[in-house]
Amino acid sequence: MGSWIGHIAPGIFFIIFAFWWHIHNCARYIRSLAHERDEKTKREKYKFQGSTTYPCYCLPGKIFHRLPIESIVKILITSIHFSIEIITGYNSQPRPHLGDENAHHTAMLFGFFLGSWIEILVHYKVPLPKRINQVMGFLAFAIEGLMMVFHLHARTMVDAHIHQLLGLTIVCSMIGAIGESFDPNNFWFIVARSFFALTQGTWFLQASFVIWPKTTNSYFIWDLDSHRSVSILTMSYAYHLAGNAFLLIVVYLLIHMFVSSTIKLNHNQIENDESIDGYKLIVNGNDEDNGL
Repeated sequence: MGSWIGHIAPGIFFIIFAFWWHIHNCARYIRSLAHERDEKTKREKYKFQGSTTYPCYCLPGKIFHRLPIESIVKILITSIHFSIEIITGYNSQPRPHLGDENAHHTAMLFGFFLGSWIEILVHYKVPLPKRINQVMGFLAFAIEGLMMVFHLHARTMVDAHIHQLLGLTIVCSMIGAIGESFDPNNFWFIVARSFFALTQGTWFLQASFVIWPKTTNSYFIWDLDSHRSVSILTMSYAYHLAGNAFLLIVVYLLIHMFVSSTIKLNHNQIENDESIDGYKLIVNGNDEDNGL
C-alpha cells in the first residue's frame, strides 16, 4: 500500500505543477503575440519572458500575490513526503536503518526541496549566480535520474521496464532544463518542462496500477515477467506522450480563447505583467535582476 501511494502522490503533484507552469507560460506567450508594435499609438511590444515560478492570483489578497507560494508549496510537499518515507521505511532490526527503496526516494526528493529554497532566495533578491534557478532544476532532475538508474536491482522485467521509461522521461527533463539554463526565455523549453513533468506524472499513475493492481480482475492484472507485457507497456508509453501533447495543445487553445477575449479590456495591466502586485517573477530578460 505504501509503495502504491508513493507512486500516486508524486504523479498527482507532477501533473498539477505541469499544468500550472503551462497555463502561465501560454498566457504570457499569447499576450506577447497579441501586443506586437502598434504603429498608431507607438506602443512597445509586450516581450515574452520565461519564468520558473508564478504568482498565485487564485488566492485572495495582495499579500498572498506577493509571496512565493509555489516554492513554499513545493517545500511543504517534499518535506511531508520526505517524512513519510523516513517513518514508513525505518526499521530497528537487525540494527536501526532505513529501507533501501525509501532511502532512494528521499534522495530523489532532496533535489527538488533544495531547488525550491533557491527559488525563494532568488525571489527575495539574494545575490546568487545568474540563472541558478534553472541550474537547480537540472540538478534536481539529475539526482532523480541517477537514483532511478540504481532503483532497478532485483525487480521483475515489467517493473524494471516501467522505471527505465520513467528514467528516459527524466533524462528528457534534464535536457530541457539545460536548454532553459542557456535560453531561459525560449517558449518551447518551458513547454518541454511542462510536457515531461506531465509525462512523469501520468506514467507514475500508470506504474502504480500496473505493479500494484487494485483489483482481482484478470484483465487488469499484468504478467510482470512477460515480454508481451513489456511490448504493451512501451506502446502505452507512446500513447502517454501523444495524449499529453494533445492535452497541452487543448490547454493552449483554451488560454488563447480566454486571453483574446480579455486582452483589449486589460491592455495596460497586461503590459506591466512582470511585476503585478509586487510579485517578482523569476524572469531572465535582465539577469542582473535575479543575481550577480
